[in-house]
Amino acid sequence: MRPRLERALAAWLPWQRWFGGKGRPVDGVDVEQTTELVDRRASGGPLGLLVVASVRFADGGPAERYQVPIGVRSTLPDQLAPAVLAGFDGCVVYDATGDAELNSVLLQLIGQRARRGDLSFTPEPSFTGSSRRGLVGRPIGAEQSNTSIVYADRYILKLYRRVAAGLNPDLEAHRALRRARSRHIATLLGAVEGSVDGAPATFGMLQAFAANAAEGWAMAMTSVRDLFGDTAAPPTDAGADFAAEARRLGGAVAAVHADLARELGTDVVDARSLSDGMTAHLESALAVVPELAPHADRLRAAFAAVASVPGGMPGRATGGLPGGVPSRVPVQRVHGDLHLGQALRTPSTWLLIDFEGEPAAPIAERVALQSPLRDIAGMLRSLDYAAQHQLRLFNPAPELRRRARQWTTHNRSAFIAGYAEVAGFDPTGPLLTAFELEKAVYETVYETRNRPDWVDIPLRAVRRLVGQEADDDR
Repeated sequence: MRPRLERALAAWLPWQRWFGGKGRPVDGVDVEQTTELVDRRASGGPLGLLVVASVRFADGGPAERYQVPIGVRSTLPDQLAPAVLAGFDGCVVYDATGDAELNSVLLQLIGQRARRGDLSFTPEPSFTGSSRRGLVGRPIGAEQSNTSIVYADRYILKLYRRVAAGLNPDLEAHRALRRARSRHIATLLGAVEGSVDGAPATFGMLQAFAANAAEGWAMAMTSVRDLFGDTAAPPTDAGADFAAEARRLGGAVAAVHADLARELGTDVVDARSLSDGMTAHLESALAVVPELAPHADRLRAAFAAVASVPGGMPGRATGGLPGGVPSRVPVQRVHGDLHLGQALRTPSTWLLIDFEGEPAAPIAERVALQSPLRDIAGMLRSLDYAAQHQLRLFNPAPELRRRARQWTTHNRSAFIAGYAEVAGFDPTGPLLTAFELEKAVYETVYETRNRPDWVDIPLRAVRRLVGQEADDDR
């Protein structure tokens, strides 16, 4: 079965939305692990397997490792037809994440603290499998790099499609925040862990499902849309309907940063290393985005200032001390990829989700300590994107452009005020500006490669942050 399964996976994997090697011709697939989860074929049910497959590429570059839950049935229900990988030996082999019966097995295994081969299914004390029998699991399609299964709007199991040696930072952060009794994460209920390359690896994480939550991105987009539709609203009201939420979100981010610092520790880094990294990213971006060239000198100067402006050890006040940017910058574990889409508003508070970082990056890079200002800069850029994204759906007339800018300014200020209130310091200053510039430069590269007609959004931010705004930016 293995050679035929490997050929089937080589044809199937490149078409999955979570496959990271898009654009790279696949040379072949090696099945590294096959773990039997359940076998109900004797009673007409499925065989459930968890397969770990390594994908080789024709370009000779690094292989990528994925987990694929596999189902095997003699007769396939009609609703599973789109999930078929292959048929052989009188059976149908298919992606099991759409199979409600096998999804229920995963939930039961966690509740039972089961072991299957090298896989450990570990519940938190508040979760047991005996009372979870019969819950139907359905995959949700919003994610790009993982697969999540929701059970009766009560639980959500995230399966990390890319599997790497090491504890996944998402699970590590949630365990730390659970110990801190954070109010700003969904309750951690369990995990699926195993090994690859002889080292521990994370396969899945179970949490409470925030069924009545609204995504921050959708809330912000609605606020901008309503502002554009209310031409009589004065400038002082621009974004006022979302500003209170932006302030609460800032406070939630500050609280999470404080909890992560307590639980996972802090350190300091030489500001020169930050400066060198920002400059290196800029030089790479200049080769891809020619529109950055007119601003290159000011960008280089902004990044150089991170190292050249003296300052003492600032403690937690990493942003804007009277002496300028500190020469030693406090670092800690942070979210790592924070934006409005990673924030959920429940009826009682804001939750932060997906502490995984960039799935394609090595785990060592994703767990590296960073300045909390990176997270703040990511959220500030996301607020700008919300306004600019909505602007593209309307006629970008000068008046609407001004209103978009007013919305962004209002909500940026609210977010920072909320952060400062909880953190006890104002994060604004030259270092935060440098992080925001670095993020905007990254966005110009992303948009140039993926959505060239959107590159004007981060370019406008670059011009604003370096003081080179054009008339139509205002």
